[in-house]
Amino acid sequence: MKDSLPIVFGYAPLGIALGIMANAVSFAWYDMLGMSAIVFAGSAQFIGVDMISSGAAASAIIVTTFFVNFRHFLMSTAYSPYFRDTKTSTLLLISHGITDESFAVGINKCQHDPENATPAYIIALNITAYLSWISFTIIGIFLGNAIPDYERLGLGFALSAMFIGLIALMITDKKSVVVCITSGILSVLLLVAGIESWNVIISAVVSCILVVAIGNIYGNK
Repeated sequence: MKDSLPIVFGYAPLGIALGIMANAVSFAWYDMLGMSAIVFAGSAQFIGVDMISSGAAASAIIVTTFFVNFRHFLMSTAYSPYFRDTKTSTLLLISHGITDESFAVGINKCQHDPENATPAYIIALNITAYLSWISFTIIGIFLGNAIPDYERLGLGFALSAMFIGLIALMITDKKSVVVCITSGILSVLLLVAGIESWNVIISAVVSCILVVAIGNIYGNK
């Protein structure tokens, strides 16, 4: 599908970077295969690899990746008006394949070409993205043997770059700016204080509370 080509090209550097990073912390190719096939979420996998390598508790990894991927609930909600009469089994296939990139292409199709935005189209789009992501992460694992010191190439910044891009798209008003600054500062302070496994979770929860607290102040501005 030509609509999926931008996704495939976008996954290439990130998937390979993830594979190289995973190789550096002793992931085997089948470990990467299982993680990419089951989790299929770039940001969550970057965080998972990093937290696993640092010996973080399984509970911390699960909760952290849950919050990181919570935006997928909102993406699924955005799809719901277009697939009200679709079978549950089909919806499960669509939901598993939702990523930031595939959603951007899919929802654009739904909004501007609804007649061709069928469940089959979305599933085909997701499958193409799914297989390309798995392939690139495994390629990265094997390339990691030839690039043992991946940090020299700046690949360790791949996750940070991804999140900077996601956050930049979300900053649309003063409230967003306040939340981003507060959560960032709090996360760093907690990290400095030695709370390494839960700093992201705590700062995220506090930020959510902050959104509600200042909602009345900035709600009409």
